[in-house]
Amino acid sequence: MSASFYGTLAAADAYFVDRGNVAWAAASDGDRLAALVRGSQAIDSLYEPRFSGQRAGGYDQALSWPRVGAVTVNGEIVAGDVTPLAVTHAAYEAAALELSEPGGLTPVIVAARTVKREKVGPLETEYAVAATSDEMIASAKPVLTMLDGLLYPLLRPVLPGILVV
Repeated sequence: MSASFYGTLAAADAYFVDRGNVAWAAASDGDRLAALVRGSQAIDSLYEPRFSGQRAGGYDQALSWPRVGAVTVNGEIVAGDVTPLAVTHAAYEAAALELSEPGGLTPVIVAARTVKREKVGPLETEYAVAATSDEMIASAKPVLTMLDGLLYPLLRPVLPGILVV
Protein backbone atom coordinates (compact mmCIF):
# COMPACT_ATOMS: atom_id res chain seq x y z
CA MET A 1 0.00 0.00 0.00
CA SER A 2 1.20 3.50 -0.81
CA ALA A 3 1.58 6.09 1.92
CA SER A 4 -0.38 8.48 -0.33
CA PHE A 5 -3.44 6.39 -1.14
CA TYR A 6 -5.31 3.24 -0.19
CA GLY A 7 -4.61 0.08 -2.17
CA THR A 8 -2.41 -0.19 -5.24
CA LEU A 9 -2.73 0.90 -8.84
CA ALA A 10 -2.71 -2.73 -10.00
CA ALA A 11 -5.49 -3.67 -7.57
CA ALA A 12 -7.52 -0.61 -8.60
CA ASP A 13 -7.08 -1.58 -12.26
CA ALA A 14 -8.35 -5.12 -11.52
CA TYR A 15 -11.24 -3.71 -9.45
CA PHE A 16 -12.43 -1.61 -12.39
CA VAL A 17 -11.91 -4.38 -14.96
CA ASP A 18 -14.31 -6.49 -12.87
CA ARG A 19 -16.83 -3.63 -13.01
CA GLY A 20 -16.41 -2.85 -16.71
CA ASN A 21 -15.18 0.69 -16.10
CA VAL A 22 -13.48 1.44 -19.42
CA ALA A 23 -12.89 5.11 -18.58
CA TRP A 24 -10.52 4.05 -15.80
CA ALA A 25 -8.48 1.83 -18.14
CA ALA A 26 -8.34 4.55 -20.80
CA ALA A 27 -6.66 7.06 -18.47
CA SER A 28 -2.90 7.33 -18.17
CA ASP A 29 -1.03 5.82 -15.21
CA GLY A 30 -0.28 9.33 -13.93
CA ASP A 31 -3.93 10.38 -14.07
CA ARG A 32 -5.06 7.18 -12.33
CA LEU A 33 -2.43 7.57 -9.60
CA ALA A 34 -3.39 11.21 -9.02
CA ALA A 35 -7.06 10.19 -8.85
CA LEU A 36 -6.21 7.51 -6.27
CA VAL A 37 -4.47 10.12 -4.11
CA ARG A 38 -7.40 12.57 -4.40
CA GLY A 39 -9.96 9.80 -3.82
CA SER A 40 -8.18 8.60 -0.68
CA GLN A 41 -7.90 12.16 0.61
CA ALA A 42 -11.61 12.63 0.01
CA ILE A 43 -12.44 9.44 1.95
CA ASP A 44 -10.33 10.66 4.86
CA SER A 45 -11.67 14.21 4.87
CA LEU A 46 -15.33 13.21 4.48
CA TYR A 47 -15.44 10.13 6.70
CA GLU A 48 -12.62 10.18 9.28
CA PRO A 49 -14.67 12.05 11.90
CA ARG A 50 -17.17 9.17 11.74
CA PHE A 51 -14.64 6.32 11.93
CA SER A 52 -14.19 4.76 15.35
CA GLY A 53 -10.77 4.50 16.97
CA GLN A 54 -7.75 6.60 16.12
CA ARG A 55 -4.87 6.48 13.65
CA ALA A 56 -2.49 3.64 14.54
CA GLY A 57 0.55 5.80 13.76
CA GLY A 58 -0.74 8.90 15.50
CA TYR A 59 -1.62 12.28 14.09
CA ASP A 60 1.30 12.34 11.63
CA GLN A 61 0.11 9.16 9.89
CA ALA A 62 -0.61 10.12 6.28
CA LEU A 63 -3.94 8.26 5.95
CA SER A 64 -6.77 7.57 8.39
CA TRP A 65 -6.22 3.78 8.27
CA PRO A 66 -4.94 1.61 9.82
CA ARG A 67 -6.58 2.54 13.14
CA VAL A 68 -6.45 1.21 16.67
CA GLY A 69 -9.61 0.80 18.69
CA ALA A 70 -11.79 0.64 15.58
CA VAL A 71 -14.99 -1.39 15.89
CA THR A 72 -17.68 -2.13 13.30
CA VAL A 73 -21.33 -1.25 13.89
CA ASN A 74 -21.82 -4.94 14.75
CA GLY A 75 -19.18 -4.78 17.49
CA GLU A 76 -16.44 -6.61 15.58
CA ILE A 77 -12.93 -5.40 16.42
CA VAL A 78 -10.89 -4.20 13.43
CA ALA A 79 -7.22 -5.20 13.78
CA GLY A 80 -4.99 -2.20 14.36
CA ASP A 81 -2.58 -3.13 11.59
CA VAL A 82 -4.98 -3.50 8.66
CA THR A 83 -6.95 -1.29 6.33
CA PRO A 84 -10.40 -2.78 5.80
CA LEU A 85 -11.16 -3.80 2.22
CA ALA A 86 -14.24 -1.56 2.33
CA VAL A 87 -12.01 1.50 2.82
CA THR A 88 -9.80 0.50 -0.10
CA HIS A 89 -12.81 -0.12 -2.36
CA ALA A 90 -14.38 3.19 -1.30
CA ALA A 91 -11.11 4.93 -2.17
CA TYR A 92 -11.18 3.28 -5.61
CA GLU A 93 -14.76 4.44 -6.18
CA ALA A 94 -13.84 7.95 -5.03
CA ALA A 95 -10.83 7.86 -7.37
CA ALA A 96 -13.08 7.01 -10.32
CA LEU A 97 -15.26 10.00 -9.47
CA GLU A 98 -12.15 12.18 -9.17
CA LEU A 99 -10.85 10.90 -12.50
CA SER A 100 -14.09 11.93 -14.23
CA GLU A 101 -14.31 15.29 -12.41
CA PRO A 102 -11.09 16.37 -10.67
CA GLY A 103 -11.90 18.13 -7.40
CA GLY A 104 -15.57 17.15 -7.58
CA LEU A 105 -15.53 15.45 -4.17
CA THR A 106 -14.03 18.47 -2.45
CA PRO A 107 -15.79 21.53 -3.87
CA VAL A 108 -14.56 25.03 -3.08
CA ILE A 109 -17.46 27.17 -1.88
CA VAL A 110 -17.35 30.94 -2.07
CA ALA A 111 -20.56 32.39 -0.62
CA ALA A 112 -20.14 35.70 -2.41
CA ARG A 113 -20.15 33.91 -5.76
CA THR A 114 -23.26 31.83 -5.18
CA VAL A 115 -25.86 32.59 -7.84
CA LYS A 116 -29.46 32.89 -6.69
CA ARG A 117 -31.04 33.79 -10.02
CA GLU A 118 -29.72 33.42 -13.53
CA LYS A 119 -31.50 34.47 -16.73
CA VAL A 120 -30.27 33.58 -20.20
CA GLY A 121 -32.66 34.69 -22.90
CA PRO A 122 -36.15 33.37 -22.09
CA LEU A 123 -34.80 30.79 -19.62
CA GLU A 124 -34.57 31.66 -15.96
CA THR A 125 -33.21 29.56 -13.12
CA GLU A 126 -33.33 30.32 -9.41
CA TYR A 127 -31.09 28.36 -7.06
CA ALA A 128 -31.82 27.50 -3.46
CA VAL A 129 -30.01 29.78 -1.07
CA ALA A 130 -28.72 28.51 2.25
CA ALA A 131 -29.38 30.62 5.34
CA THR A 132 -25.99 29.94 6.96
CA SER A 133 -22.50 29.12 5.78
CA ASP A 134 -22.83 25.67 7.41
CA GLU A 135 -25.96 25.01 5.34
CA MET A 136 -24.18 26.24 2.22
CA ILE A 137 -21.27 23.87 2.81
CA ALA A 138 -23.60 20.96 3.58
CA SER A 139 -25.63 21.60 0.43
CA ALA A 140 -22.50 21.74 -1.74
CA LYS A 141 -21.08 18.42 -0.53
CA PRO A 142 -21.93 15.55 -2.87
CA VAL A 143 -24.16 12.74 -1.63
CA LEU A 144 -22.07 9.63 -2.14
CA THR A 145 -24.43 6.70 -1.69
CA MET A 146 -21.93 4.14 -3.02
CA LEU A 147 -19.29 5.27 -0.54
CA ASP A 148 -21.79 5.52 2.31
CA GLY A 149 -22.86 1.95 1.62
CA LEU A 150 -19.31 0.60 1.44
CA LEU A 151 -18.18 2.38 4.61
CA TYR A 152 -21.35 1.96 6.67
CA PRO A 153 -20.04 -0.95 8.78
CA LEU A 154 -17.03 1.15 9.82
CA LEU A 155 -18.88 4.34 10.76
CA ARG A 156 -19.99 5.31 14.24
CA PRO A 157 -23.75 5.11 14.52
CA VAL A 158 -25.53 8.44 14.50
CA LEU A 159 -27.82 8.45 17.47
CA PRO A 160 -30.70 10.87 17.85
CA GLY A 161 -30.35 13.44 20.59
CA ILE A 162 -32.31 12.85 23.74
CA LEU A 163 -33.46 15.74 25.87
CA VAL A 164 -33.99 14.95 29.51
CA VAL A 165 -35.72 17.53 31.68
